[in-house]
Amino acid sequence: MKNLFKITIVVLLLISCKDTNQSKAMEGIIDEVTGENVNIDEKYAQLMEKLGTKTLLTNAQLLEAFPKKLGSLKLDTNEGKITSSESVIGTFGDGIIRMEILDAAGANIMGAIIPLKMLEINKITSENNNTFRLSKKEHSGILTFGTDRDKSVGADYESDIRFLYDNRFYITLEGKGMNTDELWDAINIDDFKRFKEFNN
Repeated sequence: MKNLFKITIVVLLLISCKDTNQSKAMEGIIDEVTGENVNIDEKYAQLMEKLGTKTLLTNAQLLEAFPKKLGSLKLDTNEGKITSSESVIGTFGDGIIRMEILDAAGANIMGAIIPLKMLEINKITSENNNTFRLSKKEHSGILTFGTDRDKSVGADYESDIRFLYDNRFYITLEGKGMNTDELWDAINIDDFKRFKEFNN
């Protein structure tokens, strides 16, 4: 009975949404209520269970694993920096690319896995005024979530890509003067192999 009530409310909201993005957002909510996202729910539930058994990397390990180059771009300083959120960040190629890596194990599960799940469920592909566009693409067998912004937005970075590397490390890449495809092409997935070695 409760589910029927929820579905009725969501359907009424969907009918009242004339905006495409609002309609697509409502579709995502409907899918969640009606169980259409069961496979996605199961995928992330299993991932969270597995990551819950792992111990977070130490700051020293995060810094050791952080790449000294991305593709042909060198790290702008000698090493990455640890943030207050226990992630490691750094810029490459005189600030052309900014990268942040969060170990999604242990206490960090919710901060990484829930946003990725929401990105996968999301059906919105662009904003109303088309100043930014969202994308979901598989690159090298990895599901990536991207955002391209028009220069008129005035953001520090015109593109960003988010993905989970080796089913554990939540990586965010941001690029200046490039779209998400160019941003992905600027890196080499082998640049992250040290993280894979720590994932046991």
